Amino acid sequence: MHWSKGQTTYEQRAENARNLQRKPGQAELHSPEGVKESISAQVTDNESVYAYNETYLDIRTPNDEKRGLITLAIGGVGGTVLWGCLLSLSLVLQTLLGLDKYRDEPMPWDFYLFAIVAISVSCVSFYLYFKYVFPHLRLEAFTSRRLIIRFNRITQKVYLLRPPHIGGTLIMDWDKAGVVIDKAMSEAEGTGGFVILGWDKGDGMTLQGKPTQDVELAFIGKPTRSAAELLAFWEYIRRYMECGLDAAPRPQRLICKFPWPWNSFKAAWRLDTSFLGNPALWLFISINLLLLPVILIHGFFHWISLLLCYEPRFPKAIEQAGQPSKSAR
Repeated sequence: MHWSKGQTTYEQRAENARNLQRKPGQAELHSPEGVKESISAQVTDNESVYAYNETYLDIRTPNDEKRGLITLAIGGVGGTVLWGCLLSLSLVLQTLLGLDKYRDEPMPWDFYLFAIVAISVSCVSFYLYFKYVFPHLRLEAFTSRRLIIRFNRITQKVYLLRPPHIGGTLIMDWDKAGVVIDKAMSEAEGTGGFVILGWDKGDGMTLQGKPTQDVELAFIGKPTRSAAELLAFWEYIRRYMECGLDAAPRPQRLICKFPWPWNSFKAAWRLDTSFLGNPALWLFISINLLLLPVILIHGFFHWISLLLCYEPRFPKAIEQAGQPSKSAR
């Protein structure tokens, strides 16, 4: 999404948004009018919360389970390219330095031609990989282990913790957030959906205090299993920010951030254990069992991608935002 924003200007996106507005005679979408409007009588934390306290709520993003396949595909290509480079350099250097004990006669001229071609091809391949392919690998490896959305009820801000190459950390205004939810959606339309918050240009700022220069979106929580669950999850966040802890009780279990391998295999399995009581879903369990070798490979590289990443931390200023001062203590 961040990459796609760079393909158009803010003015073009604003014009497209105006053209997508409801025309006369079209059915109204019934999206909530800002963060003040209640849209559900129920609340749920959607098993999506990292941290919960009197000051802030840290929530995950939807695509955590999907990582691993890029690491397998692009990482495998990178490993092959690296192996080829090292092998060609090793063979040439061993021969030139006289480390090949099976060769006594002088090197023929075509060997030097081969050496030049092999090293040149290796260097060019390595350069092309890092210039055009490696940036895609950084979606899953050698980057932040996760994206975190922090809702601070004291400062009334939403903090987006992201690596610099996909937008960086931003400080957004809670009361200016637009909620991309259709209250009239059917249960089927809500399946697999997630909450989306949007801000217009200037509705937030960077860590340096500069106003944001573009539209910003935040994808929040794991995919839901129904429209009712999606609406209840947003209501949980809204009540936490607007009403306090009594209206949004502490989750029974917070998400563990440590990259345990079994969590990666559970993510690759993709079936929630709460579905086991539904006979209609046993078909999907049977399909998953048939695909078990593929799931195990996916789960392994999901775990590898986590190990190749660093655990993100909010800057000190954001960590202390809304906290009681030391003098007050």
